[in-house]
Amino acid sequence: MIAIITTILQLIPALIVAIKAIEAAIPGSGKGAEKLEAIRQTLEIADSTTATLWPKLQGVIGVLVSLFNKTKAFEQPEAP
Repeated sequence: MIAIITTILQLIPALIVAIKAIEAAIPGSGKGAEKLEAIRQTLEIADSTTATLWPKLQGVIGVLVSLFNKTKAFEQPEAP
């Protein structure tokens, strides 16, 4: 159990980078399922053992995306 928690905590910085990269490449709402699937496939290509962690990683990604949406982290600053 602790090993899974440690692994997930260690992956959070990489997940944040992946989320932000996909959001930058495909901005806007309404495409969340496709963006999530892209992250899943990328992780599984990088390391097939992430498939066993996917349900937990999907939850963590949901928490992070929710946080980014609430704090408006994905919004582009207005041009002067």
